Parts: sequence; structure tokens; C-alpha cells
Amino acid sequence: MTLVVIDTNAVHRDPWMKNVPGQELLAHASRGECKVVFPHVVLDELLRQQHDWVQDNHGAITRVVDRMRGNPIDVSGTANELKRSFDGLWKQIDKSFDALKAHSGVEVAPIPVAHDLTARLVARDLARKRPFLEVGSEGWSAGYRDAVIWETVLECLGWLEDDEKLIFVTADKGFLTDDKKTFHADLLDDLDSRAFARGRVVSAQTTARALAEVQAVVEHAARTREMVEVATNELFSLDGKDVSMQMVYGGDYDYPDFVKFQMPSLESAMIAAIDQNTSWVFEEDAYGLVSGTSDVVLAIQGAVEKSAWLQDDEGVFEIYDDLNDWYFGVGATIFARAVVEIDVSDGPGQYRVTSIVLADEPSDPNVTTDLSNFENPTTSQFDSEPEHAATSGGEQRPAL
Repeated sequence: MTLVVIDTNAVHRDPWMKNVPGQELLAHASRGECKVVFPHVVLDELLRQQHDWVQDNHGAITRVVDRMRGNPIDVSGTANELKRSFDGLWKQIDKSFDALKAHSGVEVAPIPVAHDLTARLVARDLARKRPFLEVGSEGWSAGYRDAVIWETVLECLGWLEDDEKLIFVTADKGFLTDDKKTFHADLLDDLDSRAFARGRVVSAQTTARALAEVQAVVEHAARTREMVEVATNELFSLDGKDVSMQMVYGGDYDYPDFVKFQMPSLESAMIAAIDQNTSWVFEEDAYGLVSGTSDVVLAIQGAVEKSAWLQDDEGVFEIYDDLNDWYFGVGATIFARAVVEIDVSDGPGQYRVTSIVLADEPSDPNVTTDLSNFENPTTSQFDSEPEHAATSGGEQRPAL
């Protein structure tokens, strides 16, 4: 989940985010594509600013009315009506902020409560580290609220997975370099000290810039979802496929093209079940092709001749069934790597897998697979009345 953390100065003219970029951001949040986060300090500051605006305008209008007193026109009723109107404005502002907080996908991040927070902020101020700034001719310190906001940003980062992004919407020079293109070095040091990758935190000076970042994440996620879907569908289309040695072009015998792993010696072998150990990892080349890999576990089922069964085979196969006088039904677990090639040149909605192979992958000792949960189609395959073939000694046995 992408977090969009709002700073006061980014929305002070439009705290309700009613402009077009703000509304689109909130729409993304409603759809669960991001979360818009207001630090508690920011909401308090925005609310105070709106109350101040009402108070200032109320005072200005009251002064105009007061200057009219003494004229033949009685303005006392007007003054009382104005007071009631402005009292109503304050209530409307409070309700509007309550509605913003209740909006789907909007969250208020609490003020950090770490036991050493005050000590850390004092030390940061004394060290003249951003977002603290010395302002005025006497160099007095400013930035306490900004420092609390930055601590909130760092806590919000802790909510995320390692591959998720936080967009901090701010144009405050306390947070940014002089050109406002990136975070100040002091803030980057904070990310390093907490082992947060710098690329996970992006600065955006406006909600429009933040919207572009969210849209890029959503587009990438949609693209990745489609690639995962077509790759996974192709992988699981191999479930139930024959993986036995078979006649190929030219009259030779070989395994199917997708079998590139070391196959155990089985007759009538098939893939009985597939499980993914890892998510898909994709790499794109310059020609509209994407290569995807995922480590998988295969349950292979087939048959072995009893006459060829060795004691060592017990470490490779698990006997599922005593099929008949000549064959055991057995299963084997194979750790493999699925490699797919996806053509994405036709754009979203048109992705297609052009090839898939299952290659060898070293077994992970930490991964265990309970084959008892897999279906055993091999058993049903041999349950039917078999045809018979002669052994080299003339004995009749089922033909597999």
C-alpha cells in the first residue's frame, strides 16, 4: 500500500483537497490503491488556520459595522446576525474536517509517543539538524512542529512492507534541499540510520505531483498483476501434464519441451500437483519481452516396476499404491524453477506467454511439502482393467 503523507503547507489553501488532483488522490484512496495520511499535528494546524481565517474576517467585518454606529441606520441587528453567521462557520469548518477524516482511505497518524522523543527533538534542535531552522536576525530556532511531523513520517514508514512506498507531500524548506528536488541530507541520514531504503520515500511539492507518483505505482501494479496472472495460469496449465519420455520429432525419444529438470525414472509420469514457493520476479528486455521466474514444488506421480525397485529408491519415491503384481504407484517431490517469457508488446490486456520451462532448482531444506494433500490421479489411471503385454520371459503384465 502506498502512503501519501500530507504536510500543512502543501494543502493550506485547500485543506479539504477539493481541487482536481486532490479529488483524484482521494478517489485512489477510496479504491484502496493508496492511503492518504494526515499527521495529527498537520490536521490540528490546518484546523487552527481555518479558525484564524474566520476570526480575522469576522473582526474585519465587525469593524466595518462598528464604524457605521451612530448613523441614522441601526446596525445592532446586523452585528448580532453576523455573529451568529460566523459562529455557524466555525461549526461548518469543524464538521468539514470530521468528514475529511471519515473519508474512505484517509487516516490520521497519531503523534509519536516514543519515551525518548522529547530528548531526541531537543538534541536535534541543538545540533541544528533539519527540519529545524534558525530564522530571524537573532537566529532563533523554528521547526518544532515540522520535527514532530518528520517523526510521524518515519513511524508511518514502519507500517509498510519493504517494497512499498511513502510519498511525503511538502514544499517546506525545512525538509528539502535548496532546489526543493529532494530531501535534505539530515533527513536522508535518518532513513539510513533506521535501515529504510532512500528510494522508498519520495518528496512531492504538490498534490498534483503526488498524484502522478500514485498513478505510476497503480499502473505498475496493474501491469505486474496481469503478468502474474498470465504467468500463473501458464504454470498451472501444466498440472496433469504427461512428463514421461515420449517420441519427438525425428523418431527419437525425449521429455516434453517444458521439462528441463532432472526427471526421476518413472513410467507414465505426470505432474499431479504444483505449488509456488516464491512470488514471480520479472525482468524486461528492450524488445517488449518479459522474463519471469518463480521457484515451485512439483508432485510427480507415476509407476516403477517392482523388479527394478531398490532400497535406495525409498529416499527418492514414496509408494502410494500397490498397483498390481508388477508395479508400484509412486510419487516424487521435485524442486524446480519455472521460467516464463511474456510478450507485452501489444499493451495491457494483451499479454501472452510465449514459452515456459521447468528447470532444476536446488532443494530448500526449510521447505516441506505434504504430498498426502495432493490428488493421486495415478491411482485412478491404473484402476481400470489394463491391457496386457508380454515380458521378455513371456509373462503377461499390464502395459503402462
